Amino acid sequence: MKKPISLIIILHNDLQHHQKNSLYSDYFAWLKTELEYISGRTVQIDMHRQSDIPEMSVYDYKNEDVAAALLGWRDLIKNWYARVLASDRHEVNLTKILLLTRENIHEKLGGLLGGIGGYAYFKGHCAIASITSYRVPAHEIGHMLGATHEDSEVVYDGWWHDTIMLADEFSHVRGNVYRFSDKNRENIRKYLNQFS
Repeated sequence: MKKPISLIIILHNDLQHHQKNSLYSDYFAWLKTELEYISGRTVQIDMHRQSDIPEMSVYDYKNEDVAAALLGWRDLIKNWYARVLASDRHEVNLTKILLLTRENIHEKLGGLLGGIGGYAYFKGHCAIASITSYRVPAHEIGHMLGATHEDSEVVYDGWWHDTIMLADEFSHVRGNVYRFSDKNRENIRKYLNQFS
């Protein structure tokens, strides 16, 4: 049996007025189904509020330099992540940690996309993602699992819909197809198949 994928979601304190169950159903329930379909693995999603991990849920994620924001997040969770991996439930390459935020990491003045909603280490273990779009958290988790922008696509079924990894100046007028492109599904399978 294949080992499970563990997604640990840290809810930033700026989401304290959002219901955890609503965040799960809007941003992660459909992603769990998609990742289980792609991988043939169970996907475990653990969501933590400020009361669970207070020192991490107040991280100052806003930064003009999104790489610096992610580096700071990685450094902050380093010791905690090591303790998580020491438990029997989590595997090093299958455990991903996402800081879920209410706002973008960086706001672009006058830009059509409005800002940078998330950032992740490609095939890494950590990311930051806002709830400014239903696609942003899934997009950053996709990067951690080997999905790329280049292999995304637009699907037409009477209207145009973006697959999860597509984000451009027209994304705000297209729909969300709530799945990865076939190429990105294969990228994710290829990444995950390295691990038992």
